[in-house]
Amino acid sequence: MTERIFEKDFAFLLCDNDFNRLHTAFMLAATALAMNRAVIIFATGPGVLALCRDSEATALWKKDEHLLSAQGVATLATLREALLSMEATLLVCESGLRRTGKEATDLIEGVEVAGMPTFLDLAAGYKLITF
Repeated sequence: MTERIFEKDFAFLLCDNDFNRLHTAFMLAATALAMNRAVIIFATGPGVLALCRDSEATALWKKDEHLLSAQGVATLATLREALLSMEATLLVCESGLRRTGKEATDLIEGVEVAGMPTFLDLAAGYKLITF
């Protein structure tokens, strides 16, 4: 019988700032971390906004955040804090910052700016999931 080989660790590529896609990505990432899997999150393009302190997108997400909170579901902000506390590697693309008009000073604490080659090197052997 053939031995089944699978990637244990996960690399999440955030390409969009759609609230539901980001929430799902953060839920999966937090679950993987809770299962002792390594997680890298690399945000590019509009996905960079998910790792900024405040942005035009966070204002748009307020309604969704309140709804999730009222339903007893972890909010995007709560999940983001969980990712930091469980030591996920959080990276944003240099060109993604420029594309969104943001700077490194706009990022939440614990997020590093890196290029795509760095992400690909770090994520070698990881299961890549795109949101």
